[in-house]
Amino acid sequence: MAFTEVSGTVTRTFYNGKGAEVTETFQKNDGTEGKSRYSLWFREPHNLNEGDSGKWRGALSVKVDEWTDKEGQTRHSAKVSLNGALHVGDGKQASLAPAANDEPWAATPPAASTHTPPAGNYDAETPF
Repeated sequence: MAFTEVSGTVTRTFYNGKGAEVTETFQKNDGTEGKSRYSLWFREPHNLNEGDSGKWRGALSVKVDEWTDKEGQTRHSAKVSLNGALHVGDGKQASLAPAANDEPWAATPPAASTHTPPAGNYDAETPF
């Protein structure tokens, strides 16, 4: 599973306060401004409003949509989401904002597993 961070401005909230759309602005290679939109999915209501800005981290997922344009051509677009989003930067903090040294995977402990790690010398940094 890949984790990523996005910085931007909240442009929409939805799903009873557990979802938000964030628009990230960047400079393209040709010098023009580009925009990317991301859906953020929170475990609990986030208390964000349109216009709030910040940085969020979460598990990356992508859904490819197929659609037909005005000329009848089949087109594709990708909808990028961050699942289990956590606030990690400037802007209004979401209700589940982590402490400064938290990592997104530390916020939700893994489900119980019957997996036994191999024998060895492990410490708190070991990922299992």
